Amino acid sequence: MRAYLRCAAIVLLLAGLATAADTAEQLKSRADAAHDGEQAKLCLEYARMELETANRQFDDGQVDAAQLIIKEVVQYARKGADAANASGKHLKDTEIKLRKLAERMHDVGETLAFEDREPVREAVQEVQQIRSELMVKMWGPGSQPKGRS
Repeated sequence: MRAYLRCAAIVLLLAGLATAADTAEQLKSRADAAHDGEQAKLCLEYARMELETANRQFDDGQVDAAQLIIKEVVQYARKGADAANASGKHLKDTEIKLRKLAERMHDVGETLAFEDREPVREAVQEVQQIRSELMVKMWGPGSQPKGRS
């Protein structure tokens, strides 16, 4: 009986890991199909995952492909913020994730060759603007982001 329970626990653990380790395309599909606060969460998770993909592309010298991915990161950051804003759910969590996304994107951009940095800097500014708009929704027109991002 103990062996059976142990096997069942291992199977459940492996199933959970497989679910948690969604591919980017699976996560994107789930984000597109979700609604409200859940969509905000999934869109920002997808944006974070794609930012790391772009970073790898930059490292591999595939700058044009990476720049396209950066544009999609911004698109999904906007989509996530809009979902949180519309639903009124996960606003603070979304704001925090946007800040971290902008910080990581800034760090990625600083590792690039000078001529490749500007599109990433513009993307960072867009994410910061999205975050600012969300903060206005949360705390009113006088709120301003603090810190590096």
